[in-house]
Amino acid sequence: MAVVAVLLCLLLLSLSLAALLRRSDGRGPRWGTLHLLHPQGALHLSRLARRHGPVLRLRMGGRDVLVPSSVGTIREALVRHWGDWLGRPTSYLGSLVSRGGRDLALGGPCPGWRRQRGAVRGALARAGGRLGPLLWLQGRELCEELRSHGEAPLDPFEVFTFHTCSTIARLLFGDLVPPPRELRAFSHCLGELLQVWGCSSVQVLDLLPLLRALPNPGLRKLLRLVQHRDTFVEAQIQRHQVCPSPPPDTVLGTLLGHNFGARGGGLSPPRLHMALVDLFIGGTETTAAALGWAVAFLLHRPELQARLRAELEGVQGPPGPGDMGRLPLLQATISETLRLRPPAPLALPHCALRHTSLGGLPVVAGTVLVPNLLAAQQDPDIWQHPEVFLPERFLAPGTPSRSLLPFGCGARSCPGEGLARAELFVFLGLILREFRLEPGPGGLPGLRGSPGTVLRCPPFRLRMVPCQPPGSP
Repeated sequence: MAVVAVLLCLLLLSLSLAALLRRSDGRGPRWGTLHLLHPQGALHLSRLARRHGPVLRLRMGGRDVLVPSSVGTIREALVRHWGDWLGRPTSYLGSLVSRGGRDLALGGPCPGWRRQRGAVRGALARAGGRLGPLLWLQGRELCEELRSHGEAPLDPFEVFTFHTCSTIARLLFGDLVPPPRELRAFSHCLGELLQVWGCSSVQVLDLLPLLRALPNPGLRKLLRLVQHRDTFVEAQIQRHQVCPSPPPDTVLGTLLGHNFGARGGGLSPPRLHMALVDLFIGGTETTAAALGWAVAFLLHRPELQARLRAELEGVQGPPGPGDMGRLPLLQATISETLRLRPPAPLALPHCALRHTSLGGLPVVAGTVLVPNLLAAQQDPDIWQHPEVFLPERFLAPGTPSRSLLPFGCGARSCPGEGLARAELFVFLGLILREFRLEPGPGGLPGLRGSPGTVLRCPPFRLRMVPCQPPGSP
Protein backbone atom coordinates (compact mmCIF):
# COMPACT_ATOMS: atom_id res chain seq x y z
CA MET A 1 0.00 0.00 0.00
CA ALA A 2 2.87 2.39 0.77
CA VAL A 3 4.32 1.88 -2.72
CA VAL A 4 0.92 2.58 -4.28
CA ALA A 5 0.63 5.75 -2.21
CA VAL A 6 4.06 6.93 -3.36
CA LEU A 7 3.24 6.28 -7.01
CA LEU A 8 -0.11 8.06 -6.70
CA CYS A 9 1.55 11.01 -4.97
CA LEU A 10 4.21 11.27 -7.67
CA LEU A 11 1.61 11.03 -10.43
CA LEU A 12 -0.47 13.85 -8.98
CA LEU A 13 2.56 16.01 -8.37
CA SER A 14 3.97 15.43 -11.83
CA LEU A 15 0.64 16.32 -13.43
CA SER A 16 0.47 19.55 -11.48
CA LEU A 17 4.09 20.67 -11.37
CA ALA A 18 5.16 19.56 -14.85
CA ALA A 19 2.28 21.60 -16.22
CA LEU A 20 3.25 24.62 -14.14
CA LEU A 21 4.12 27.56 -16.40
CA ARG A 22 3.70 31.08 -15.18
CA ARG A 23 5.20 34.46 -15.84
CA SER A 24 6.82 36.31 -13.00
CA ASP A 25 7.96 39.95 -13.13
CA GLY A 26 8.55 39.80 -16.86
CA ARG A 27 11.46 37.38 -16.66
CA GLY A 28 9.90 34.58 -18.73
CA PRO A 29 8.36 31.19 -17.89
CA ARG A 30 9.11 29.35 -14.68
CA TRP A 31 8.76 25.58 -14.87
CA GLY A 32 7.85 22.85 -12.39
CA THR A 33 10.91 21.30 -10.77
CA LEU A 34 9.88 17.75 -11.74
CA HIS A 35 11.29 18.53 -15.18
CA LEU A 36 14.61 17.68 -13.51
CA LEU A 37 13.32 14.13 -13.01
CA HIS A 38 12.18 13.62 -16.60
CA PRO A 39 13.34 10.19 -17.94
CA GLN A 40 15.29 11.91 -20.73
CA GLY A 41 16.92 14.35 -18.31
CA ALA A 42 19.32 16.74 -20.02
CA LEU A 43 17.88 16.00 -23.46
CA HIS A 44 14.38 17.01 -22.32
CA LEU A 45 15.73 20.23 -20.79
CA SER A 46 17.69 20.90 -24.00
CA ARG A 47 14.48 20.84 -26.01
CA LEU A 48 12.87 23.31 -23.59
CA ALA A 49 15.90 25.60 -23.84
CA ARG A 50 15.77 25.68 -27.63
CA ARG A 51 12.18 26.83 -27.46
CA HIS A 52 12.42 29.23 -24.51
CA GLY A 53 16.00 30.52 -24.35
CA PRO A 54 19.38 29.52 -22.92
CA VAL A 55 18.46 29.99 -19.23
CA LEU A 56 15.55 27.90 -17.98
CA ARG A 57 13.94 28.87 -14.66
CA LEU A 58 12.41 26.24 -12.40
CA ARG A 59 11.07 26.43 -8.86
CA MET A 60 12.12 24.06 -6.10
CA GLY A 61 11.15 24.29 -2.46
CA GLY A 62 10.69 28.05 -2.42
CA ARG A 63 13.78 29.00 -4.45
CA ASP A 64 14.72 29.34 -8.08
CA VAL A 65 16.68 26.75 -10.04
CA LEU A 66 18.43 28.05 -13.16
CA VAL A 67 19.51 25.70 -15.96
CA PRO A 68 22.01 27.47 -18.26
CA SER A 69 22.05 25.62 -21.57
CA SER A 70 24.60 27.50 -23.69
CA VAL A 71 28.37 27.80 -23.50
CA GLY A 72 28.02 31.55 -23.06
CA THR A 73 25.72 31.41 -20.03
CA ILE A 74 27.65 28.54 -18.41
CA ARG A 75 30.96 30.39 -18.77
CA GLU A 76 29.36 33.62 -17.56
CA ALA A 77 28.33 31.91 -14.33
CA LEU A 78 31.24 29.56 -13.64
CA VAL A 79 34.20 31.50 -15.08
CA ARG A 80 33.34 35.18 -15.16
CA HIS A 81 31.34 35.12 -11.88
CA TRP A 82 32.94 32.00 -10.42
CA GLY A 83 33.06 33.38 -6.88
CA ASP A 84 29.31 33.97 -6.87
CA TRP A 85 28.58 30.32 -7.74
CA LEU A 86 31.19 28.49 -5.66
CA GLY A 87 28.61 27.03 -3.27
CA ARG A 88 26.70 23.75 -3.36
CA PRO A 89 23.04 23.52 -2.35
CA THR A 90 22.18 21.40 0.65
CA SER A 91 21.11 17.92 -0.43
CA TYR A 92 19.65 15.09 1.59
CA LEU A 93 21.07 12.46 -0.76
CA GLY A 94 24.35 14.29 -1.24
CA SER A 95 24.91 14.37 2.50
CA LEU A 96 24.26 10.62 2.75
CA VAL A 97 26.82 9.72 0.09
CA SER A 98 29.52 12.26 1.07
CA ARG A 99 29.78 11.98 4.85
CA GLY A 100 27.94 15.24 5.32
CA GLY A 101 29.45 17.08 2.35
CA ARG A 102 33.09 16.39 3.19
CA ASP A 103 34.12 15.61 -0.38
CA LEU A 104 35.43 17.78 -3.19
CA ALA A 105 32.45 17.33 -5.49
CA LEU A 106 29.60 18.08 -3.08
CA GLY A 107 31.28 20.00 -0.26
CA GLY A 108 30.83 23.71 0.37
CA PRO A 109 33.73 26.21 0.07
CA CYS A 110 34.95 26.13 3.68
CA PRO A 111 38.64 26.12 4.77
CA GLY A 112 38.63 22.32 5.07
CA TRP A 113 37.34 21.98 1.50
CA ARG A 114 39.97 24.40 0.16
CA ARG A 115 42.74 22.49 1.94
CA GLN A 116 41.34 19.22 0.58
CA ARG A 117 41.23 20.60 -2.97
CA GLY A 118 44.83 21.86 -2.78
CA ALA A 119 46.04 18.57 -1.32
CA VAL A 120 44.39 16.45 -4.02
CA ARG A 121 45.63 18.62 -6.86
CA GLY A 122 49.15 18.57 -5.42
CA ALA A 123 49.09 14.79 -4.97
CA LEU A 124 47.91 14.25 -8.55
CA ALA A 125 50.63 16.56 -9.86
CA ARG A 126 53.31 14.67 -7.92
CA ALA A 127 52.04 11.35 -9.28
CA GLY A 128 51.97 12.65 -12.86
CA GLY A 129 55.41 11.28 -13.67
CA ARG A 130 54.17 7.73 -13.14
CA LEU A 131 51.09 8.14 -15.31
CA GLY A 132 52.49 7.19 -18.71
CA PRO A 133 54.05 3.82 -17.72
CA LEU A 134 51.09 3.05 -15.46
CA LEU A 135 48.55 3.63 -18.24
CA TRP A 136 50.56 1.56 -20.70
CA LEU A 137 50.78 -1.35 -18.21
CA GLN A 138 47.06 -1.19 -17.41
CA GLY A 139 46.20 -0.84 -21.09
CA ARG A 140 48.15 -3.98 -21.91
CA GLU A 141 46.24 -5.88 -19.22
CA LEU A 142 42.97 -4.51 -20.63
CA CYS A 143 43.84 -5.79 -24.11
CA GLU A 144 44.91 -9.17 -22.70
CA GLU A 145 41.53 -9.58 -21.01
CA LEU A 146 39.70 -8.57 -24.19
CA ARG A 147 41.83 -11.00 -26.21
CA SER A 148 41.00 -13.82 -23.78
CA HIS A 149 37.40 -13.77 -25.06
CA GLY A 150 38.61 -14.77 -28.52
CA GLU A 151 36.18 -13.44 -31.07
CA ALA A 152 33.13 -14.34 -28.97
CA PRO A 153 30.61 -11.52 -28.42
CA LEU A 154 31.13 -9.66 -25.16
CA ASP A 155 29.70 -6.71 -23.26
CA PRO A 156 32.75 -4.46 -22.84
CA PHE A 157 31.46 -2.16 -20.13
CA GLU A 158 32.38 -4.21 -17.05
CA VAL A 159 35.84 -4.86 -18.51
CA PHE A 160 36.33 -1.13 -19.08
CA THR A 161 35.07 -0.31 -15.58
CA PHE A 162 37.43 -2.77 -13.92
CA HIS A 163 40.51 -1.51 -15.76
CA THR A 164 39.77 2.18 -15.25
CA CYS A 165 39.24 1.39 -11.56
CA SER A 166 42.53 -0.53 -11.50
CA THR A 167 44.30 2.50 -12.98
CA ILE A 168 43.07 4.70 -10.14
CA ALA A 169 43.94 2.05 -7.54
CA ARG A 170 47.51 1.81 -8.83
CA LEU A 171 47.85 5.58 -8.84
CA LEU A 172 46.49 5.84 -5.29
CA PHE A 173 48.05 2.78 -3.66
CA GLY A 174 51.03 1.67 -5.76
CA ASP A 175 52.16 -1.85 -4.88
CA LEU A 176 49.55 -2.02 -2.11
CA VAL A 177 46.77 -2.24 -4.68
CA PRO A 178 44.11 -4.75 -3.52
CA PRO A 179 43.73 -8.11 -5.30
CA PRO A 180 41.76 -8.17 -8.60
CA ARG A 181 38.73 -9.96 -7.20
CA GLU A 182 38.31 -7.38 -4.44
CA LEU A 183 38.87 -4.51 -6.87
CA ARG A 184 36.40 -5.92 -9.39
CA ALA A 185 33.69 -6.11 -6.71
CA PHE A 186 34.46 -2.52 -5.71
CA SER A 187 34.27 -1.23 -9.29
CA HIS A 188 30.90 -2.95 -9.68
CA CYS A 189 29.76 -1.29 -6.44
CA LEU A 190 30.71 2.17 -7.71
CA GLY A 191 28.83 1.71 -10.96
CA GLU A 192 25.73 0.43 -9.23
CA LEU A 193 25.87 3.23 -6.65
CA LEU A 194 25.82 5.93 -9.32
CA GLN A 195 23.00 4.23 -11.20
CA VAL A 196 20.83 3.92 -8.07
CA TRP A 197 21.62 7.49 -6.99
CA GLY A 198 20.47 8.74 -10.40
CA CYS A 199 17.11 6.92 -10.34
CA SER A 200 14.08 9.21 -10.26
CA SER A 201 12.56 7.23 -7.36
CA VAL A 202 15.62 8.15 -5.28
CA GLN A 203 16.27 11.66 -6.64
CA VAL A 204 12.72 12.68 -5.77
CA LEU A 205 13.67 12.52 -2.07
CA ASP A 206 15.71 15.70 -2.56
CA LEU A 207 12.77 17.49 -4.17
CA LEU A 208 9.90 16.23 -1.97
CA PRO A 209 11.09 15.78 1.65
CA LEU A 210 7.73 14.36 2.80
CA LEU A 211 8.46 11.18 0.82
CA ARG A 212 11.44 10.39 3.07
CA ALA A 213 9.02 9.09 5.69
CA LEU A 214 7.85 6.33 3.32
CA PRO A 215 9.69 3.07 2.56
CA ASN A 216 12.03 3.43 -0.40
CA PRO A 217 13.82 0.27 -1.64
CA GLY A 218 16.11 2.37 -3.84
CA LEU A 219 17.31 4.39 -0.86
CA ARG A 220 17.97 1.23 1.17
CA LYS A 221 20.03 -0.14 -1.70
CA LEU A 222 21.94 3.14 -2.02
CA LEU A 223 22.87 3.06 1.66
CA ARG A 224 24.10 -0.55 1.38
CA LEU A 225 26.29 0.41 -1.57
CA VAL A 226 27.69 3.42 0.30
CA GLN A 227 28.58 1.13 3.21
CA HIS A 228 30.36 -1.30 0.85
CA ARG A 229 32.25 1.61 -0.74
CA ASP A 230 33.33 3.04 2.62
CA THR A 231 34.45 -0.32 4.00
CA PHE A 232 36.71 -0.85 0.99
CA VAL A 233 38.25 2.65 1.11
CA GLU A 234 38.82 2.52 4.87
CA ALA A 235 40.57 -0.83 4.53
CA GLN A 236 42.99 0.63 1.97
CA ILE A 237 43.80 3.61 4.20
CA GLN A 238 44.51 1.32 7.16
CA ARG A 239 46.65 -0.98 5.00
CA HIS A 240 48.78 2.00 4.00
CA GLN A 241 49.01 3.32 7.57
CA VAL A 242 50.22 0.05 9.11
CA CYS A 243 52.67 -0.81 6.31
CA PRO A 244 56.25 -0.30 7.64
CA SER A 245 57.52 0.64 4.15
CA PRO A 246 54.62 2.03 2.11
CA PRO A 247 55.29 2.44 -1.62
CA PRO A 248 56.67 5.87 -2.59
CA ASP A 249 55.08 8.36 -4.97
CA THR A 250 51.48 7.26 -4.45
CA VAL A 251 48.60 9.70 -4.13
CA LEU A 252 47.54 8.22 -0.78
CA GLY A 253 51.12 8.36 0.49
CA THR A 254 51.28 12.06 -0.38
CA LEU A 255 47.93 12.77 1.28
CA LEU A 256 49.06 10.95 4.42
CA GLY A 257 52.40 12.78 4.47
CA HIS A 258 50.97 16.10 5.73
CA ASN A 259 53.34 17.94 3.39
CA PHE A 260 51.23 20.78 2.04
CA GLY A 261 53.51 23.71 2.83
CA ALA A 262 51.78 26.97 3.61
CA ARG A 263 48.33 25.43 3.15
CA GLY A 264 48.42 24.01 6.64
CA GLY A 265 48.25 20.54 8.10
CA GLY A 266 46.92 17.28 6.73
CA LEU A 267 43.37 16.27 5.98
CA SER A 268 40.88 15.14 8.59
CA PRO A 269 39.99 11.42 8.36
CA PRO A 270 36.56 12.08 6.74
CA ARG A 271 38.10 14.41 4.14
CA LEU A 272 40.94 12.00 3.40
CA HIS A 273 38.40 9.20 2.97
CA MET A 274 36.15 11.23 0.68
CA ALA A 275 39.09 12.53 -1.38
CA LEU A 276 39.85 8.91 -2.32
CA VAL A 277 36.16 8.27 -3.08
CA ASP A 278 36.10 11.31 -5.38
CA LEU A 279 39.17 10.12 -7.27
CA PHE A 280 37.74 6.63 -7.71
CA ILE A 281 34.36 7.85 -8.95
CA GLY A 282 35.82 10.57 -11.15
CA GLY A 283 38.39 8.24 -12.71
CA THR A 284 36.40 5.02 -12.97
CA GLU A 285 32.74 5.21 -13.94
CA THR A 286 32.92 8.40 -16.02
CA THR A 287 35.99 7.22 -17.96
CA ALA A 288 34.54 3.76 -18.55
CA ALA A 289 31.29 5.31 -19.79
CA ALA A 290 33.16 7.56 -22.24
CA LEU A 291 35.22 4.61 -23.49
CA GLY A 292 32.02 2.62 -24.02
CA TRP A 293 30.49 5.48 -26.01
CA ALA A 294 33.60 5.79 -28.19
CA VAL A 295 33.46 2.08 -29.05
CA ALA A 296 29.71 2.26 -29.75
CA PHE A 297 30.12 5.24 -32.09
CA LEU A 298 33.02 3.55 -33.92
CA LEU A 299 30.92 0.43 -34.53
CA HIS A 300 28.68 2.70 -36.59
CA ARG A 301 31.67 3.99 -38.57
CA PRO A 302 34.00 1.12 -39.60
CA GLU A 303 35.75 3.33 -42.17
CA LEU A 304 36.80 5.67 -39.35
CA GLN A 305 38.18 2.69 -37.43
CA ALA A 306 40.39 1.89 -40.44
CA ARG A 307 41.69 5.47 -40.60
CA LEU A 308 42.44 5.48 -36.88
CA ARG A 309 44.30 2.19 -37.17
CA ALA A 310 46.38 3.57 -40.03
CA GLU A 311 47.22 6.65 -37.94
CA LEU A 312 48.27 4.44 -35.01
CA GLU A 313 50.43 2.25 -37.25
CA GLY A 314 52.25 5.35 -38.46
CA VAL A 315 53.53 6.09 -34.93
CA GLN A 316 56.34 3.99 -33.51
CA GLY A 317 55.34 2.07 -30.40
CA PRO A 318 52.09 2.07 -28.42
CA PRO A 319 50.29 5.37 -27.78
CA GLY A 320 51.14 7.29 -24.63
CA PRO A 321 49.84 10.53 -23.06
CA GLY A 322 52.64 12.45 -24.79
CA ASP A 323 51.47 11.37 -28.25
CA MET A 324 48.28 13.45 -28.40
CA GLY A 325 49.82 15.88 -30.86
CA ARG A 326 51.04 13.05 -33.11
CA LEU A 327 47.67 11.27 -33.22
CA PRO A 328 45.23 14.06 -34.12
CA LEU A 329 42.42 11.81 -35.38
CA LEU A 330 42.47 9.72 -32.19
CA GLN A 331 42.41 12.89 -30.11
CA ALA A 332 39.57 14.25 -32.26
CA THR A 333 37.59 11.01 -31.77
CA ILE A 334 37.85 11.38 -28.00
CA SER A 335 36.86 15.06 -28.14
CA GLU A 336 33.84 14.29 -30.31
CA THR A 337 32.76 11.46 -27.99
CA LEU A 338 32.94 13.81 -25.00
CA ARG A 339 31.09 16.50 -26.93
CA LEU A 340 28.17 14.26 -27.84
CA ARG A 341 28.08 12.29 -24.59
CA PRO A 342 29.59 14.21 -21.66
CA PRO A 343 29.92 11.83 -18.69
CA ALA A 344 27.55 13.93 -16.55
CA PRO A 345 25.22 15.76 -19.00
CA LEU A 346 23.68 17.74 -16.13
CA ALA A 347 26.61 18.99 -14.05
CA LEU A 348 26.48 18.97 -10.27
CA PRO A 349 24.38 21.88 -8.96
CA HIS A 350 25.97 25.13 -7.80
CA CYS A 351 24.50 27.60 -5.33
CA ALA A 352 24.75 31.40 -5.43
CA LEU A 353 26.63 32.63 -2.37
CA ARG A 354 25.48 36.22 -2.96
CA HIS A 355 23.22 38.27 -5.22
CA THR A 356 24.43 38.16 -8.82
CA SER A 357 23.06 37.99 -12.37
CA LEU A 358 22.96 35.56 -15.29
CA GLY A 359 22.04 36.31 -18.88
CA GLY A 360 20.73 39.71 -17.84
CA LEU A 361 18.47 38.23 -15.14
CA PRO A 362 18.94 39.32 -11.50
CA VAL A 363 19.72 36.32 -9.29
CA VAL A 364 19.26 36.25 -5.51
CA ALA A 365 21.59 34.48 -3.10
CA GLY A 366 20.63 30.85 -2.57
CA THR A 367 19.53 30.28 -6.18
CA VAL A 368 20.56 26.87 -7.54
CA LEU A 369 22.38 26.51 -10.87
CA VAL A 370 22.36 23.22 -12.85
CA PRO A 371 24.51 23.57 -16.03
CA ASN A 372 23.18 21.55 -18.97
CA LEU A 373 26.47 20.49 -20.58
CA LEU A 374 24.71 18.28 -23.13
CA ALA A 375 22.69 21.21 -24.49
CA ALA A 376 25.70 23.52 -24.56
CA GLN A 377 27.82 21.04 -26.51
CA GLN A 378 25.10 20.37 -29.08
CA ASP A 379 24.22 23.99 -29.73
CA PRO A 380 23.32 24.32 -33.47
CA ASP A 381 24.53 27.93 -33.40
CA ILE A 382 28.07 26.65 -32.70
CA TRP A 383 28.29 23.15 -34.20
CA GLN A 384 27.20 22.05 -37.67
CA HIS A 385 25.14 18.86 -37.56
CA PRO A 386 25.42 18.94 -33.74
CA GLU A 387 23.87 15.50 -33.11
CA VAL A 388 26.07 13.62 -35.62
CA PHE A 389 29.30 11.83 -34.64
CA LEU A 390 31.92 13.65 -36.75
CA PRO A 391 35.41 13.62 -35.19
CA GLU A 392 36.68 15.22 -38.40
CA ARG A 393 35.19 18.53 -37.25
CA PHE A 394 38.06 18.86 -34.73
CA LEU A 395 40.66 18.59 -37.51
CA ALA A 396 39.30 21.59 -39.43
CA PRO A 397 40.73 25.09 -38.81
CA GLY A 398 38.60 27.33 -36.67
CA THR A 399 37.05 24.53 -34.61
CA PRO A 400 35.32 26.08 -31.54
CA SER A 401 37.31 23.99 -29.05
CA ARG A 402 36.57 26.44 -26.22
CA SER A 403 32.93 25.42 -26.54
CA LEU A 404 33.86 21.93 -25.35
CA LEU A 405 33.01 21.61 -21.63
CA PRO A 406 32.60 17.87 -20.88
CA PHE A 407 34.11 18.20 -17.38
CA GLY A 408 32.64 21.61 -16.55
CA CYS A 409 34.67 24.79 -16.17
CA GLY A 410 35.74 27.31 -13.57
CA ALA A 411 36.87 26.85 -9.99
CA ARG A 412 34.83 23.66 -9.48
CA SER A 413 35.73 21.89 -12.70
CA CYS A 414 36.82 18.27 -12.38
CA PRO A 415 40.41 18.08 -10.98
CA GLY A 416 40.89 14.71 -12.70
CA GLU A 417 40.10 15.91 -16.23
CA GLY A 418 43.70 15.45 -17.40
CA LEU A 419 43.84 11.93 -15.98
CA ALA A 420 40.51 10.97 -17.60
CA ARG A 421 41.59 12.27 -21.01
CA ALA A 422 44.92 10.44 -20.76
CA GLU A 423 43.16 7.18 -19.84
CA LEU A 424 40.77 7.51 -22.78
CA PHE A 425 43.57 8.32 -25.21
CA VAL A 426 45.83 5.41 -24.23
CA PHE A 427 43.12 2.78 -23.75
CA LEU A 428 41.20 3.58 -26.94
CA GLY A 429 44.44 3.80 -28.90
CA LEU A 430 45.62 0.39 -27.69
CA ILE A 431 42.22 -1.20 -28.38
CA LEU A 432 42.09 0.13 -31.95
CA ARG A 433 45.72 -0.84 -32.53
CA GLU A 434 45.05 -4.45 -31.59
CA PHE A 435 41.40 -5.10 -32.52
CA ARG A 436 38.87 -4.54 -35.25
CA LEU A 437 35.51 -3.76 -33.70
CA GLU A 438 32.54 -5.61 -35.19
CA PRO A 439 28.86 -5.65 -34.11
CA GLY A 440 27.68 -8.61 -32.05
CA PRO A 441 24.62 -10.76 -32.75
CA GLY A 442 22.29 -7.95 -31.66
CA GLY A 443 23.55 -5.65 -34.42
CA LEU A 444 24.72 -2.09 -34.00
CA PRO A 445 24.33 -0.58 -30.51
CA GLY A 446 21.73 2.03 -29.73
CA LEU A 447 23.08 5.52 -29.14
CA ARG A 448 20.55 6.88 -26.63
CA GLY A 449 21.84 7.14 -23.10
CA SER A 450 20.47 5.23 -20.13
CA PRO A 451 19.31 7.26 -17.10
CA GLY A 452 21.62 7.71 -14.15
CA THR A 453 24.08 10.14 -12.60
CA VAL A 454 26.56 9.17 -15.35
CA LEU A 455 25.38 8.96 -18.98
CA ARG A 456 25.96 5.33 -20.02
CA CYS A 457 25.55 3.76 -23.42
CA PRO A 458 22.76 1.14 -23.47
CA PRO A 459 24.22 -2.38 -23.01
CA PHE A 460 25.56 -3.93 -26.21
CA ARG A 461 27.76 -6.81 -27.31
CA LEU A 462 30.50 -6.74 -29.91
CA ARG A 463 33.23 -8.91 -31.38
CA MET A 464 36.82 -7.82 -30.99
CA VAL A 465 38.78 -9.36 -33.86
CA PRO A 466 42.58 -9.31 -33.29
CA CYS A 467 44.52 -7.35 -35.89
CA GLN A 468 47.94 -8.62 -34.85
CA PRO A 469 49.37 -11.43 -32.70
CA PRO A 470 49.78 -10.87 -28.95
CA GLY A 471 52.90 -8.99 -27.96
CA SER A 472 53.47 -7.37 -31.36
CA PRO A 473 55.27 -4.04 -31.09
